[in-house]
Amino acid sequence: MVAIQQPRLYASYPSPDGKWRVDITIYDCIKIRGGDEAGSYKYSYEQLILMDPATGEQQLADDQLIACGGLGGYGFDGRFWSANNRFFYYTNAREGGPDGCGGYWSPPFMRLDVTDLITTYLGIGPRSPDEVNIADQLWNDQESRNELRIWDIEGGESTRLPMYVPDVLMIGPIAWSLDGQRLVYIQVENSCPVSGKSYLVLVDVTTQEQTLLLVSESPTFGGVEWNSINVLSLFDENGNEWRYNLLTHELNQIP
Repeated sequence: MVAIQQPRLYASYPSPDGKWRVDITIYDCIKIRGGDEAGSYKYSYEQLILMDPATGEQQLADDQLIACGGLGGYGFDGRFWSANNRFFYYTNAREGGPDGCGGYWSPPFMRLDVTDLITTYLGIGPRSPDEVNIADQLWNDQESRNELRIWDIEGGESTRLPMYVPDVLMIGPIAWSLDGQRLVYIQVENSCPVSGKSYLVLVDVTTQEQTLLLVSESPTFGGVEWNSINVLSLFDENGNEWRYNLLTHELNQIP
């Protein structure tokens, strides 16, 4: 498939020092396994290529074969470089989303280490506002789905914590404090649809201490944002917004 058409360049991402460049190339959908229409399949193919601009040397770092018109998340997209030029962060789900219903989802982070071309799946979660860490949770990994991980963007995994309530699926999202020193996450009993008891947990990144802030079943909370210093925005199973005050522990619905 790759040999019979030329790829198109989707995007290029030079490293901060200019010594590396990551190119994402796409081979658009073509029909393979010829024959009649019923026996044919269309696929596209994407490559994530690490290039040395000084020499022109290219190395294939990651690739993806995509069934055109299929379900799920697919496609590469760059996110950012670490300041030390060692790690390139990207996603393998530029378009689409997971099959099924309910539960929070966002495109996961992947990480390329340019020193050895090793790619690591970090999972679903946001980068801290101070751009120091990424917090993630492997919602689809049976062994690690009950763990919260915090990655040092310049280095590696720095913290691994058990979820506050064992064996309760976290649907997220994870939300960072404005200074990047704390985060909150939500666990909920049922994610399809969002229902049952929901748990709001605060994590102090420095001390790794976890504090249960709230347990609620009516309503069930499935989303959280941290846009003010001491106030959280919570979203219930019906999409209603609530405000939780971290100082007074008051919870109020927004009209």
